[in-house]
Amino acid sequence: MQERHEDEVLLWLQFKNGDRDAFAALYQKFIIPLIAYGTRLCPDRELLKDQIQELFVELWNSRANLSIPGSIRFYLLKALRYKLIRLEKHRHTRTRVDELNPQYIDTLMEASIETSIIEKEAHESWRTLLKDALSHLTLRQQEIIQLRFYQGFTHEQIAELMDVNYQSVSNLLHKALCRLKEKIKMPVFVFVCLALALA
Repeated sequence: MQERHEDEVLLWLQFKNGDRDAFAALYQKFIIPLIAYGTRLCPDRELLKDQIQELFVELWNSRANLSIPGSIRFYLLKALRYKLIRLEKHRHTRTRVDELNPQYIDTLMEASIETSIIEKEAHESWRTLLKDALSHLTLRQQEIIQLRFYQGFTHEQIAELMDVNYQSVSNLLHKALCRLKEKIKMPVFVFVCLALALA
């Protein structure tokens, strides 16, 4: 775990120094978690794709001023959540920044999605089962399941990300798991194992 964190920090430092290969590596590493999490907040796939693209363009253009986050994945998910909430509240017109060619990011995204689909093809039946069960949850319940079991965040991190207190996270997670247990007809711990296996 520590070694992985150090590798991510090294990539981040190289990216801050203008290394496009490091930028591409960060993109490939975190695009799938961003899409998985963002889908829970924004069902419009094209709009979500635009917002993720815009997020990475903004990161590139402001790279010199960025600090080193404690968790890069947490930082990126929080940044995406903020963008999607801000978009929903203000319905602002999206502006495209041309310093970094957007087609370059599109190519990375398409390659990442294709790779992910191929790698997880064998799990499709379980994915369908889980997807159907998750669709019966509220959006907030879907979000907390995504953060806890697919992204691996702690209750404290989820509370910070969702801007709620610790007890609210516990209550929401408990209700979501009970609802899933009813829909999926299996013990909660089995669901958790499946979620972790397919994350």
